[in-house]
Amino acid sequence: MHPVLDILKDKFPDAVLSVHQDKDRGDLSARVKAAHMLEIARFLHDDPRLAFDHITDVCSADYPDDPERFEVIYHVLSLPHGVRLRIKARVTEEHPVIASVVSVWKGAEFMERETYDLMGIKFSGHPDLRRILMPENYDEGYPLRKDFPAEGRGWRSSFPFLPKMDETAAVSNDNEVPEAEKQVFRAEVGAGSTRRTEELLLNMGPQHPSTHGVLRVVLELDGERVVKATPDLGYLHRGVEKLSEGLAYMQIIPHTDRLDYVCSMTNNYAYVRAVEKLLTLAVPERAEYIRTVVAEMQRIIGHLFWLGTQALDIGAMTVFFWTFREREVLLDMFEKLCGARLTLNYFRIGGVDSDFTPDLARRMNEFLDTFQAHINEYDSLIANNRIWIGRTKNVAVISAEDAINFGLTGPPLRGSGVKYDVRKMEPYGAYDKVEWEVPVGKNGDTYDRYWIRMEEMRQSARIIRQCLAQMPQGPIIADAPQIIPPPKANVMRDMESLIHHFIIFTQGFKPPKGETYCATEAPKGELGFFIISDGSPRPYRMKIRAPSFIHMGAFDHMARGYLISDIITIFGTYDIVMGECDR
Repeated sequence: MHPVLDILKDKFPDAVLSVHQDKDRGDLSARVKAAHMLEIARFLHDDPRLAFDHITDVCSADYPDDPERFEVIYHVLSLPHGVRLRIKARVTEEHPVIASVVSVWKGAEFMERETYDLMGIKFSGHPDLRRILMPENYDEGYPLRKDFPAEGRGWRSSFPFLPKMDETAAVSNDNEVPEAEKQVFRAEVGAGSTRRTEELLLNMGPQHPSTHGVLRVVLELDGERVVKATPDLGYLHRGVEKLSEGLAYMQIIPHTDRLDYVCSMTNNYAYVRAVEKLLTLAVPERAEYIRTVVAEMQRIIGHLFWLGTQALDIGAMTVFFWTFREREVLLDMFEKLCGARLTLNYFRIGGVDSDFTPDLARRMNEFLDTFQAHINEYDSLIANNRIWIGRTKNVAVISAEDAINFGLTGPPLRGSGVKYDVRKMEPYGAYDKVEWEVPVGKNGDTYDRYWIRMEEMRQSARIIRQCLAQMPQGPIIADAPQIIPPPKANVMRDMESLIHHFIIFTQGFKPPKGETYCATEAPKGELGFFIISDGSPRPYRMKIRAPSFIHMGAFDHMARGYLISDIITIFGTYDIVMGECDR
């Protein structure tokens, strides 16, 4: 048994119902009594032997036939020890209430609101428990419950301009908002102002060119200073998690393209890795090298897109044209590789769809020959530009401690000096076979996060060079006939292959019963997929841990005290995409 589970069981012998260490997948999990969840969470966070300082995700699963119908699932990570843990607690349909852990991990605020919104779990002690992706006055139920139809129930309610808080959402607790103040976007009176008795309320978005999609943020202002910034999400919600419950595992791959549509390849990668972990399926070495090359090409594309649009938002137009010049070259290679440029659907469970040809390798090496000089060009335009420095230095500062507590990952976390990268902590692909460094910032401001992404592009180029030089020969997809369909050429001429193909695509494959969480380092941060399998060809529950959504949970914290014009910079510093945020 893992020491973490022993410590937890020894400390709470009555509250911990069971512990489990998955020998095949390495996952640690514990089931606890819901009444003790807050106490256990505080112990996990504070005890130095455990130090679970990072909240990764909060989600839930619905088991309608179980007396304790709902399972609330907390994913936590100990950065000092490099250990993940899954804590689970059951609540009943008649009383679906559990204590909020926001007082332990600030990042749980948005995560718990999502769980309330989509499953109806109420978190006592939550500072602002209301819907987050669905409209405030949506009264047709909770979409992720099993008795909610996949096609939805419509929506008959009116939509007031300033919707009031759902009065059934708040749970009786000491921190409950008084009835008289249950207006969601009401400017508070006299909050720190010395010159006025009421602050100005300003809507930014959802139709705004710099909000990186349909995002609305309600700003409470004291002059031009932001007193509070309240993100209003859900304008692009498409229910991918609900749809996935009715799809075979292979059918879900194209849906992952549409999450972060700027970086589709890494979304494919994250999903197929989660399914492979569930299946305990080994991937051929050549396929692992190809995946690593393609993922790093996508990281460069994602960071180029971010740099161009961030510079454009701040006022530097030339950078936008230059970054898209290099991006087009890489997109041409993607088109050569898989026939598409944006939504790519290239990764497969067990490998990749097509081989990385010698011609592509040559073109990629030619690109890398000049890419370093192009990065230096971008730097020459803005690194020391006084406008760029004025708009990014000491803007949206977040400390390392707060960044961890909010659950930030990727450049927003590393910019605050935290050296956490999934590719280093839990190596996958070929990342442990090549030499590269994790860039880390010092000040936790927007400028540091810009520097991180610039350096990451240089490191990506290093990784690709080495992978192309080391790439072995061999198959590009696993030999697992129960899971992998036969090659198309065989299907067209061989009856056995045709039957095999028909069965795979009509019936799907059936993973063993179980559950797993798999994290992947996407350009925006940690993209994770949590899958619960009931042994059928479709996932019983699939939860997407989207970095864009998690990062928006820290938006108010990072925006307070800055100017209205800085809000655009803060949007950009996360590199958010609303397709991923709203899912």
